[in-house]
Amino acid sequence: MHSEQAENPLFFQLLDICCQKIAEAVGDKQIYEWTNSDFVRLSGLLQRKTKVQLSESTLKRIFGKSKTSTRYYPQKATRDALARFIGCRDWYEFELRNTVSIEKSVAKTSSKSEASPVVRKTALTKKGLLYTVFLVFAAIIAFLIFRSAPNKEQDISRVELSCLNPEGQTPHSAIFKLKAAGELPDSLQHFTINFSDVRWKTADFRDSLVNHYYEVPGRYYPVLYHKKKALDTGYVYLQTKGWTATASVQNDTTRVYPILGNNLMANRPIKVSARAALSAGTDTTRTFFVAFANVKPSRINGDNFELSGNFTTSPIRAGVRCSQVDIFVFGEKDKHSLGIIKPECAAWTFYQFSEHSKEGQKYDLRPLGHDLTKGGHVQLRVADKKVSLMINGSEVFKTSYNKPIGKIMGVKIIFAGIGQFDNFKLADLKTKEEF
Repeated sequence: MHSEQAENPLFFQLLDICCQKIAEAVGDKQIYEWTNSDFVRLSGLLQRKTKVQLSESTLKRIFGKSKTSTRYYPQKATRDALARFIGCRDWYEFELRNTVSIEKSVAKTSSKSEASPVVRKTALTKKGLLYTVFLVFAAIIAFLIFRSAPNKEQDISRVELSCLNPEGQTPHSAIFKLKAAGELPDSLQHFTINFSDVRWKTADFRDSLVNHYYEVPGRYYPVLYHKKKALDTGYVYLQTKGWTATASVQNDTTRVYPILGNNLMANRPIKVSARAALSAGTDTTRTFFVAFANVKPSRINGDNFELSGNFTTSPIRAGVRCSQVDIFVFGEKDKHSLGIIKPECAAWTFYQFSEHSKEGQKYDLRPLGHDLTKGGHVQLRVADKKVSLMINGSEVFKTSYNKPIGKIMGVKIIFAGIGQFDNFKLADLKTKEEF
């Protein structure tokens, strides 16, 4: 046992509090719901914010998710990194902030248990009637105060998310703040924001402003929460001049790799080579993705359009087993997206059409499992919020949704590894206007 453990009998309680605060900072899932992917994501976030690298297996031991005979207690450097991640200078400051509240709780529980059952029973017998009258009187007073007090939930419901600079090009630092019709609530710590980019990072509004760095072109829909309840949605719009290409490496949440070169529109098909991705800094021996984005406003109705093209996904290569292509269509209010992947890997596919979404890890999405390594014609048709996906002339998938997404504001095509597409078309079904 560490000597620090012996000196501080509350160490495991402090460690649990720290883990809970970290979980609240990175998302809305309880620790018992976390899977391996959550610990992988936390590993990347920790490295970026604290410059300390902890593997997912180490994090599982710290969070008590690994089945061992004794609970793991991390060394001080590791605890300092965990404390810095949630806003403390080091573990010592975290202890100072949290030990007092634990000791008060323990002392309160101990003092209650010291009185014998006989003494407690005698006291209750003597004062039972007076105590009951007091409770009734207090309940009446509380009810009257509650009825006359302003409705806090109504105050909270008027709080909105404001982005001071929502539009630009990548990279882009978006600044967010809260606004309300009247005064903001006194406590802002329960207001959090999900930035809705590839990292799905969250932050709270303990300070008056929150700044987030966006690295990839697209249209994003950050969501404001109050105690896990969604209150408002904003937008961040990062446009491009024609098609651009950006690479990223799986589980690396710290960097993306813009691939520079000639205008992609001048080439047919639209693609980048493995050498170009490597020259941009991408580790092509690992699982990597290349995102092609063309983000600009249009007058095409996002609920009545047709997208089509010839898509060829990556052949099997280092880091690419589940050859796939993901298609995103950004609207003013929300987006459409789906993943087409080799049938053997259908567990990793997904779709979202406005408010309607499903993931292959929880649902049977085998209709989206197709091998496009030798190429195939893909046609996505949305007519009056009814969705139809055609591959090589056959309908393979259909669904529907309810909430309109507005005009189309851009598209993004993401390949695992090196893929390409040609004869891309996106047009409004009624006006025939093309993107």
